[in-house]
Parts: sequence; structure tokens; C-alpha cells
Amino acid sequence: MRITVETTILVDAFDPAMQRLRTAVEEHGGYVSEARVHGGPHRSASLEARVPSAKIGAFRAVVASVGEVVADAEKAEDVTEQRADIGARLRNARAQEKRLLDLLSDRTGSLADVIAVEKQLGTVRETIEQIEAQERLLEGQIAYATVKLSITTRREEQTLGAGGKIARAAREGIENAGAFVVNTVVFLAAAGPTLLLLAALGGALFYALRALVRRQQRRSAASFRPPFQAGPMHPYYHPPAGAPPAQGPQPPPTGAPPVQGPQPPPAGAPPAQGGGGEVGPG
Repeated sequence: MRITVETTILVDAFDPAMQRLRTAVEEHGGYVSEARVHGGPHRSASLEARVPSAKIGAFRAVVASVGEVVADAEKAEDVTEQRADIGARLRNARAQEKRLLDLLSDRTGSLADVIAVEKQLGTVRETIEQIEAQERLLEGQIAYATVKLSITTRREEQTLGAGGKIARAAREGIENAGAFVVNTVVFLAAAGPTLLLLAALGGALFYALRALVRRQQRRSAASFRPPFQAGPMHPYYHPPAGAPPAQGPQPPPTGAPPVQGPQPPPAGAPPAQGGGGEVGPG
């Protein structure tokens, strides 16, 4: 069986818990294959240890005593078939190696045959080494269980007064402002050249369009000729002194006698004579 265990625990003190787990791994005949520690106000770590499969139960009991187990999983995989397959491949490869060695020991063939047998023997031996490496890896996984531990410091909620809350809010505000400034600088450093290029292209396009519009307006103003419109004459217009009198009929001045003209004859008067001479009787 190939056993894999994954456990997550919460601890009150980080350093003593880490030291206790490392000591427990060594006491049970195992070793730590990988370790990662994360800092911050609540420190955490991840350990990957190899513990003998026969002692995995006792080791898990020690882990549970170090802190509070919040997650635990165990997987046992049956690798009997895989182990048998590796053993059969290894036996066949070693049998082939023995036959090639027997051919070389007879030396009844030509030199070319001997060279071909030696080349094939090298390939077989390389295959044997690969199979043996797979066998050792599988045997190690069977003999030693893989234990993955996640250690996290317990978050203790402390009662804060008004001053503590204000100080915490100010600290968080400063941190957020610093993060905003850093993110803004990073964004400008990454997108600044592109924004400058877009701004230059936009400015050039704006000035070109404005010049085109102004040129079109000047052409339209030069080609437009408004029609002549005479303004209305003022009825009481008086020419300035010394100006020649206007031609045409003028109204009579105030107090002047009326214009003479043909008058109708008085009642009883003889009719007027025409201009052709006197006309005699008869």
C-alpha cells in the first residue's frame, strides 16, 4: 500500500510547534523532505515528511497533540499490480542480459556480430537500470508514508478600545494608501509609454481636423456674395446744408400759394374759345 496523509492544525505558538513536529518525525524514524515557512502577523508553514508506514498511527497521534486538527485526510493506494509488473520486466531484462553474455562468451561469430551483441547488451543494461530505479522508488513509497502538514498560528481576537480601533484603522489606511501608490506607479510604468503615444496621436488628429475645418470655413466665406438690399427711405429726410437739391417733384413749402393751373369757368360764363381762330355766324 502507498499511504498519503494530509493534516492541517492550528497552534498557539508557532516556533515550539514546529520544533515539536520535527522532533517527532525523527523519533519515528522519518525525515522532512520539504518545508516552507510563511511570515506575517500570523505565521504559517507547510511540511512534507516521510514516516515509516508501520509507525504512521503513532506519528499522527503526536501531531494531534501539538495543536488543534482542523482538517485530516488519509489515502491508501494499492500498488500490488504495479509492483508485480516492475518485477516481471526486471526479470525479463536480466534474462536477456544473461543470453547476450553467453553469446559473447562463445565468440563463434564474426567481429561484426560481436559488436552488434555488445551494442544490444548496452541497451539491455540501460533498461535494467531504469527498471531498478522505478522499483526502488515504489518500494520507498510503500515503506514510507508521505505526510503533508499545514501549520497555522491561531488568530486570537483581542478586545480593542477606542484608541486601539483608531490606531488599527489608521495603520490599515496607511497600508492601503501605500499599496494604492505602489499599484499606481506600477500601472503608469507599464502603461505610460502607450498612453503617451495615444495622447500624441490624438493631439495630432485634433489639430489636423481643426485646420481642415478652418480652411473650409475660409473658402465658404470667400465664395459667398450677399445680394444688394436697398434700405427704406425716411419720409422726413433733410439733406445737409450745401447739398444739391434732389431731383424730382418736391412738396410745396409751408405758406406758399397753391400751384396755378386750369380752373373751371364760373357759372354762366361763355365757353372758352379754342385756339383755331374766330368762327363766324352761319
